[in-house]
Amino acid sequence: MRPELVQLAGRIDWDWLDEEPAGCFSGQGRPAGPVRFMTGMFLLKAVYKLSDERVWERWVHDPYFQSFTGETFFRHPVPHQHRA
Repeated sequence: MRPELVQLAGRIDWDWLDEEPAGCFSGQGRPAGPVRFMTGMFLLKAVYKLSDERVWERWVHDPYFQSFTGETFFRHPVPHQHRA
């Protein structure tokens, strides 16, 4: 049996999430982070009732959190800029 987060990640249409809201954002200013990563972090924060700081801390130590946000290899540092 596969972990729940891996199953959930397989059911989300990440391509749609990447393309659908694209027209709502400007191409100017600071570049956006990867949609799957940012959307995944928001979902993890809500589902597990974590603070901003805790979701980032847990991501570093939890391979299932990393897989859910699109990582294919376990990482120790956070690959995207964030404010903790």
